[in-house]
Amino acid sequence: MAGKDTHHEVFVKKHKKASWTLVEAIVDRNDAMALGQKLKNAHPQGSVRVVKEVWQPSEGEFLGTTIFESGNEPFSDPEEKTAEASIPCLTPSDLAGPAARDTMRRVLSGWLERNQAVPMELLHRADLIEDLDGSDTDLQHAIQKVALARASQSDASVHAYVRLITELVEKGVTQARKEAKAAKKSPKGNSFAEIVSKIHSEGAPEKRLRKAIAEQLSDARDFGEKAELILQMHKDLPDDPEARAFAARETDNFLAEILSFDGGLRGVIGNAPELGDQITRMTALYEGKPDSEDLAEAPKSSRELAASFAEKAFPTSHIEIAKRILDALRAPKRFRPDSVMDEITLARKLAQRLIVAAGPNLHPDSLVDAFTHRSAKFLAPEVIDEILESANGIEEQIERLYQVEDNIVGDQNKKKLASYLRARIGSPQAESHFVRGEGQPLERLARLTSLQRRALKSSFPKDAKAELAAAFDALGLKVLDETKIFTRLANADRPPLESARALLKLAASGVLPTGQCCEDAKARALRLLTSDRGKAASGEAENRPVLTEIQCLMGQIAAA
Repeated sequence: MAGKDTHHEVFVKKHKKASWTLVEAIVDRNDAMALGQKLKNAHPQGSVRVVKEVWQPSEGEFLGTTIFESGNEPFSDPEEKTAEASIPCLTPSDLAGPAARDTMRRVLSGWLERNQAVPMELLHRADLIEDLDGSDTDLQHAIQKVALARASQSDASVHAYVRLITELVEKGVTQARKEAKAAKKSPKGNSFAEIVSKIHSEGAPEKRLRKAIAEQLSDARDFGEKAELILQMHKDLPDDPEARAFAARETDNFLAEILSFDGGLRGVIGNAPELGDQITRMTALYEGKPDSEDLAEAPKSSRELAASFAEKAFPTSHIEIAKRILDALRAPKRFRPDSVMDEITLARKLAQRLIVAAGPNLHPDSLVDAFTHRSAKFLAPEVIDEILESANGIEEQIERLYQVEDNIVGDQNKKKLASYLRARIGSPQAESHFVRGEGQPLERLARLTSLQRRALKSSFPKDAKAELAAAFDALGLKVLDETKIFTRLANADRPPLESARALLKLAASGVLPTGQCCEDAKARALRLLTSDRGKAASGEAENRPVLTEIQCLMGQIAAA
């Protein structure tokens, strides 16, 4: 492995009572200094230290020199770890395992993206191995990342892991060079099926087939072309069931790794203008719908892959698309940056489609968790302000908040939305509009009742529903108090039974919000019925029809 074994360790002590913590080991000095300054800005009461560590072969250890420190807390070396380092990969061949390849994808993502290559190519192409070995920064930074992660979970030091991983990498590079000199070229054939059949008939390990696939991919310019080549290979599998399954499994592994990179995903689904377009394309892809309108403007390879998914081919790649969908749902980026309402509507449509398509590769619980996470983003104060800013009056504001409720999931999210709704109901704007606004008082009360009924039929949690209903009811009481409707009905110059019936009709007709408004009307009616005049009128035979109607109205109110 080329270059000197030098890295920079960044330590932080967040506050006076905290301990010094190793945050990251970084190869590049400028990157380490930038991280140190960022940590200092994030913890103004804390302290930061950056140490340059250089491997001393004669001493058999690293020599540290402080190059940056800030803060008042004295630096103390973390407790020295003396345990022996160990890693799952003991030989270069172990690096071909799924977990090791995934680690390579994460720690070498920048280099792999620049070279438009996946880990399986890197492991089976000597030219890529030489290029990476000649890149001190990329390779050493990757080693430092793995060492730091391992050391944080064990009693061995970062230095011990750096030495162990470096030795493994050097063995791998040496072995790759030897194999490149001694190895014969991959078998040739008129088709991919012939190559697979030859390798399989010779009882060769999967390494030979992976090398053959990697060689064919080496001529492609980018991830998109490589994905197309993989799809072509899949159309040309051998007839023998064992050889066919052997080849299908390896082409699937290559394609899944391509899709795990942003550039690889774009190569298959195209450059979608917004995240919303990207996730709708991925959804159609996952559903296995090549004729979907969502894929109309996507590359041909996306429709071919969707057709393959419909035939249950490429299972590992199907799982990778499911992961990318969940990642997109949890991403902070907006689906529709220019319209939050369009975004909310799209999120609901996606939820409906994905729940239908859910299965072992995309579990419903994972979807609910992801959509709950995205729903929470709709409830940030600035997003709520964006939703309400162009609304035409308080009633439209309340209606828009109800639309949000129809399109979000999660009890905590709905409770938070209910708090925004209560704030609008209790605002001076709402009081001015409903209590002293235009139109007849009973019309305004009816609109309030309709909005309250909407809350009671919603999917808000039970306690939130009760609080919203009470808020609408309280606003209704203000309308009644301002307009003196009950007082006029009760004191009207007419028989008490007629006044009582009028009050009860109002309560039973659905004009009044449920709660104190209806209870007040009912209480006033009962006072009229139990008054001396009411009792006298109740005893008169000609008033029996009115009393019967009053009893029916009381029953309707009780049922409601």
